Amino acid sequence: DSETMDAEKLIMDSLYKQSEVLNLSHRQLFVPPPSLSHLTNLKRLFLNNNRLLLPPQEILHLQRLELLVLDDNQLTVLPSGIGALHHLNSLSVSHNPLSVLPVEIGDLTELRELWAVGCSLISLPASVGKLKKLQKIGLHNNHLSTLPPEFVHLTDLQWLNLACNELCDLPEGFGKLQALVFLNLEGNKFEHVPETLSDMVSLLALCMKSNCITSLPDDRILGFTRLTKLDLRENPLTLRPAHWKGLDFILLG
Repeated sequence: DSETMDAEKLIMDSLYKQSEVLNLSHRQLFVPPPSLSHLTNLKRLFLNNNRLLLPPQEILHLQRLELLVLDDNQLTVLPSGIGALHHLNSLSVSHNPLSVLPVEIGDLTELRELWAVGCSLISLPASVGKLKKLQKIGLHNNHLSTLPPEFVHLTDLQWLNLACNELCDLPEGFGKLQALVFLNLEGNKFEHVPETLSDMVSLLALCMKSNCITSLPDDRILGFTRLTKLDLRENPLTLRPAHWKGLDFILLG
């Protein structure tokens, strides 16, 4: 069809120019053209907002790839062998019905950003703990009820969004994530603010809106005084104790 022909033309063009960037988004593609595998110079590839059903194995030939965007397709699995993309530093697979991420995602050791929003994820592989260079992770709008214990090895992590999942606790040692600045746990099932979070020296914003939190002990507050925002709105805890005077960074009600 015309979309595939257009995509072929773009690929031929890129091949001729030895381009490092290719945008094949919004083209109604069910499969990428096989010629995609010839673009061995490619560093950034956008295949988002198509109709991909089968994992695009062609990308495995693109050994220099640094950014890969597969958002808004119909993928239930990622390409087998994706761990071989050793230069990949940003991977986005949001809004695909994946339910799980492959174990070999742990081989993408250069990864700085991982986005898997709204993928119906029920769990994360333990191998995610090998991604020591990760700085940003977006995992909101999934069905995660636990994080693997290995998650606490992501010591470069600065930004983490776990909103709208089914978490009620964090793994032991979560406080080891000493680089974490922003943490969003909105819309989960927490009944308390995890104690481990008060050990985090870099944490500035903690969002725990719309959980099941009924109290916040005073000794816990002492560990949070460096925060600029602790959002506890839409929880059963609604009344501000009189002695919280001056703690305006805590949002209630």
